[in-house]
Amino acid sequence: MLERGEIANTWRTQRWDSFRLNTSNEITQLPGDGPHPDPDAFMHRDEWIATLEGYAKRHGLPVRTRMTVTAVRQRDGGGFEVTANGETIQTRHVVVATGVANTTRTPKIAGAIDRSIEIFTTATYRRPSDLPPGAVLVVGSAQSGGQIAEDLIDAGRTVYIATGRVGRAPRRVRGRDTFAWLCESGWMTQRPEDLPDRSMIRAAQPLISGIGRRGKTLSLQDVARQGATLLGHLESADGMRLRFADDLDAHIRQGDQMSAAVRRHVDEYLIRAGISAPPSDDDPADDPAPAARAVSPSELDLRDRGITSVIFSVGFETDRSWLQVPAFGADGDVVHDGGRSRVPGLWFVGLLWMRHRRSGIIPGALHDSAHIADQIASG
Repeated sequence: MLERGEIANTWRTQRWDSFRLNTSNEITQLPGDGPHPDPDAFMHRDEWIATLEGYAKRHGLPVRTRMTVTAVRQRDGGGFEVTANGETIQTRHVVVATGVANTTRTPKIAGAIDRSIEIFTTATYRRPSDLPPGAVLVVGSAQSGGQIAEDLIDAGRTVYIATGRVGRAPRRVRGRDTFAWLCESGWMTQRPEDLPDRSMIRAAQPLISGIGRRGKTLSLQDVARQGATLLGHLESADGMRLRFADDLDAHIRQGDQMSAAVRRHVDEYLIRAGISAPPSDDDPADDPAPAARAVSPSELDLRDRGITSVIFSVGFETDRSWLQVPAFGADGDVVHDGGRSRVPGLWFVGLLWMRHRRSGIIPGALHDSAHIADQIASG
């Protein structure tokens, strides 16, 4: 196993200080480990790093750290040559487990913002004190954007959020973490071919948070109640002037609709399975937004608003330039069947919707890894 940095490198280098996993300990279990003593809690970034380090040490896993792979090429007659740190390794199989979020993403629009404004991304933001004094604009309202916005609000910052199209899920339903119910009920094992609309594969992970004793629901309207100013999605920038679309209300409604759909799914599963569960606790953060249409400014002058920094939380990019094999389609994406590449001996783990909906989160990657390992072992 080759790791470009230390074990859990991405978690070390691309996560902010208050970061916690969004999957509870109940479903974030590594193979061979028993139940977590605190199943309803959510691991902090540093706790998860220590967990991965301890797991590798405990099981004697052959992880070679600080090995940056610069090329994977096919060999004549089969197999591959892997080049890392000037060393060439020959192998029959290669499993690409770099995921889909290994390179920070800064959109082109950032270049149109006045240079006096400091620009950060999800990967470079660490803590509020690193930002210059003043208000902050967070661009993006999925899991990372919402959680970073709360981190800034808690630090006393004035926060503006340029929202996007993303659903949300309640943190707990019927006495249990929602994602645990979704894993048990079959929601998370839905396959790409089962989707009524394949474009759902590209949807962002739902807005939710692992902050707090048992995590918390995170909704746009609740963040607004905490003091943030909500905006539509960022359309254009010209120096200090930024323009936003008139779609904030649609974004809020989309979150409400997905949360309601998740609740219905859990209720229906409990009835179907004959499971008795307590009613859900009151959760003000999950209350639907008022019926009145949400309206937001269409234009902001950063100087007038005292905004001195912008954090782009618009996802990551995937760099596979080192993978020098014909594994890609015309659209530049990986061609695979459940992680099996069209190149014999080349496999993938950690792709979104690789086999199921859960493939893009830690519990899903663990199941997918076992699936790929079994295929390799069986020849």
